[in-house]
Amino acid sequence: MKNTFKYLILGTLTLNTLFSSSTVMADEGKHQMGDSSYSKKLSSSSENPTAPSRKLASTASEESDIEHYKKLQRRLGVDIGLMVPMGDFSGSFGSTSLIGLHFTWEAISPFALRVSTHRASGYHKDGAASGKLTVSQINVGAQASFDHGRYLPFLIFEGSFNFNDVAFGTNNVEAGSDTFVTTVGLNVGGGVDFIVGREMSFGFQATYHYLVPKKVTRTGAAMFNLGSSYATLGFRINF
Repeated sequence: MKNTFKYLILGTLTLNTLFSSSTVMADEGKHQMGDSSYSKKLSSSSENPTAPSRKLASTASEESDIEHYKKLQRRLGVDIGLMVPMGDFSGSFGSTSLIGLHFTWEAISPFALRVSTHRASGYHKDGAASGKLTVSQINVGAQASFDHGRYLPFLIFEGSFNFNDVAFGTNNVEAGSDTFVTTVGLNVGGGVDFIVGREMSFGFQATYHYLVPKKVTRTGAAMFNLGSSYATLGFRINF
């Protein structure tokens, strides 16, 4: 009985020793694994530092947007401005608002095919009852643009088909209409565009419109040149 009890005590002490050793070894293993994981985290943190916050417009992205815009071959634009009459037009009519559209297709840089149209209509200097002038154009020509960073100066040369109509109270012009070609002409102008985005720019344009004279007879009055020249000034938006 005593021997049996002695063996039980020795077996218990042996198991307790083995269990304690295994526990210590397991704890050391976990500690080593924890250190290894922590080291890996530190290593990865040092290799991949936190990226800086993005800016709304960095220099690199601005340059990319500018280059993207310059590579666009086709652009559509809207023109808004003033028509400044000359010749017989200026004797009776003042400057009036103008609206137009233009389309460019760059064929061989810096030259582009250009198609445009505009229309302006204004009343007589003495009031609406005294008369009204309407000028419209459909133009085909070329545009040359020059690269100066964000700024793009340009020149325009076009041939024009003009649709002009004028009325002086009850005395209407007997020839000429805004639905039939009145005369032809040439447009020469220029301006500058300012790139504001990947596919948009704002610009300013000034153009002189020379028209082949078209003398018409007013009822009970002197001849009137329905092909008088004029100038246009205004802003443009390109897409």
